[in-house]
Amino acid sequence: MQEKSYGVVARSAAASDQETHVEAIRNRGYTVLPGVLSSDELSDWRKRIDLTYAKQEQEFGRDRLVAMKELDLCRAPLLYDRDFLGLAEHPKIMEIVRALLGEWFILNLQNAIINRPNIEHHQSSWHRDLPYQNFVISRPLSVNALFAIDDFSAQTGGTQFLPFSHKIEYLPSEQYVAANRVHGEARAGSVILFDSMVFHRAGANSSPNTRRAINQMYTVPILKQQYDFAKALASERSTLSEGALRLLGFTSEVPLNDREWRAARAAKLGIAG
Repeated sequence: MQEKSYGVVARSAAASDQETHVEAIRNRGYTVLPGVLSSDELSDWRKRIDLTYAKQEQEFGRDRLVAMKELDLCRAPLLYDRDFLGLAEHPKIMEIVRALLGEWFILNLQNAIINRPNIEHHQSSWHRDLPYQNFVISRPLSVNALFAIDDFSAQTGGTQFLPFSHKIEYLPSEQYVAANRVHGEARAGSVILFDSMVFHRAGANSSPNTRRAINQMYTVPILKQQYDFAKALASERSTLSEGALRLLGFTSEVPLNDREWRAARAAKLGIAG
């Protein structure tokens, strides 16, 4: 039964679970979508994350990663293992992102985060995933899907959120943050979806277990990607679906000059010559 109200001239409606999650992201800044990945899938993703990060650490050097505060951060794993692209295109996530950003959006970044016991991760500082942007906007420009590969809790260092802070231009005072921050608790296999402008940070992992996550950020195509997936995967263009081409930014590349812009426009319209 609908709760009573008084003096209300407008009210939103949420007729499905999807619409409930979308409303939570718009208003509170985040929501938790449970049961997206099965236990077998989680076991496989743990292995894939660890293997891909080990390759990156070997390529770049552990000491250099430590100096850059990049230890235990696996960047752009889909460039190493194409199965990560399937995760970026997960249909349950696409539905919610599409409801928030519209039909045309791109994958801005994909990173896997490894939070080991009793080691402070560099993402434990309060931040937005669109850093250095002190503004608010009525509609989201960017949405994150944070896949919990291991349990997110206060003990494992699960992400902390400052609810409604995507509606505030600045990071509030320490007193306000301390009084209003919440732990985004989520069981392994869940996905935490949030407006990229909500302030958040990784917690401290005081458990005996490693906590892994895969963070994917989807943006409207006017925002520059963190990784140029289209250039990195140019040789594989013919093997990618139309949906993947759009998601990875192939249809959002900046033309070199006016001739290249017009050539692309003519091809899109089917104009010969």
